[in-house]
Amino acid sequence: MIPNPYPGIFIVFEGIAGCGKSVQTRRTADWIRVDNNADVPFSYAFEGGLRTVYYDSPFCGKEAIECKEPDRNRFFGQKIYEELAKPNGLHKKNPHGFQAWYTCDSKENLRQNIIPALKSGSIVLCDRFRPSMVYGAQTRDEIPTLMAMNREIIGEDFIWPDLILIFNLTVDTAIRRLKEKNRGLGEHEKTEVLSRAGRNYQFFIEMYPNCKV
Repeated sequence: MIPNPYPGIFIVFEGIAGCGKSVQTRRTADWIRVDNNADVPFSYAFEGGLRTVYYDSPFCGKEAIECKEPDRNRFFGQKIYEELAKPNGLHKKNPHGFQAWYTCDSKENLRQNIIPALKSGSIVLCDRFRPSMVYGAQTRDEIPTLMAMNREIIGEDFIWPDLILIFNLTVDTAIRRLKEKNRGLGEHEKTEVLSRAGRNYQFFIEMYPNCKV
């Protein structure tokens, strides 16, 4: 993975299922689009990570581009959703192998959406990215192994986000929100899985840069 070398800004929204990241991704995109049309004096910085970016106005006319991982419209994204519907699918039989599918979907997303948008100077808002690999780790020690696999598969396209926002929510609240959608819980939305993923996100924050809780 390499720091974002392009003029655009890469922001990722992360957390366990039901934490609200998808809603916040959409709200942020809407805010940027409205704010782009306003002349409001403002200054801010993303500190303590791979890169510090300063602006004299919020987004200097940059376009907001939304994307998500996995995406049913991509080859591996579709396979992932099909497998998650199986109680004893690859996510149970071979969690690391299943994470390789997520990585391949991410590589497609980087090449098709993220990198072209960053090159054009846009602000990319991604609903999940490589931090979501923590779902495939049973312990803290497996996280670097999964990261190494991600780096190998994605290769030179592995652009690291300028900012990773990780939403910290209790598992009980997340499950309540998921049930309010009036659908059954998926295999990655069960209490045990969400609890483990929540712990792993905390480990991820300690290991990798540009993460804000």
